[in-house]
Amino acid sequence: MHLLLNNNAMKRISSHYPTSSENRTTAALIEGSDNTNSLIQHWKRFTFDRPSGGLRLKRDVLEYADCVRRFKIPTVDEKFSLLGTMVNVFIVAPESLPTLVDGTLRDVRDEVLRLIELRDDYKKAKVGNIVNSMNG
Repeated sequence: MHLLLNNNAMKRISSHYPTSSENRTTAALIEGSDNTNSLIQHWKRFTFDRPSGGLRLKRDVLEYADCVRRFKIPTVDEKFSLLGTMVNVFIVAPESLPTLVDGTLRDVRDEVLRLIELRDDYKKAKVGNIVNSMNG
């Protein structure tokens, strides 16, 4: 599974769609969407300590975003920007989660609530109680 739209992916896209920039853009869009979904699925295999694990993940996502930004496809840029914002659930203090989730991340609330469970302090800092209060 490749998690990054890289030069090889762009070459593949160009070779499959050599005559139409619109087709190449569509293929890159699909590739970028697949990559963001793959990243989220990959994250679900781990727990993240706060704040250092979240900060490392944030740095990685920013690197991915810098890489895909060079393809100049706003929809893919927005997806990676959203990923960068989603990572904040691994960084902020537990009491800041409701503001983050119900504010900036309200459009992806259900996905973010599942990600919060990956925090290493989910049980010991009673983050689960905070999440449950957000559902009520």
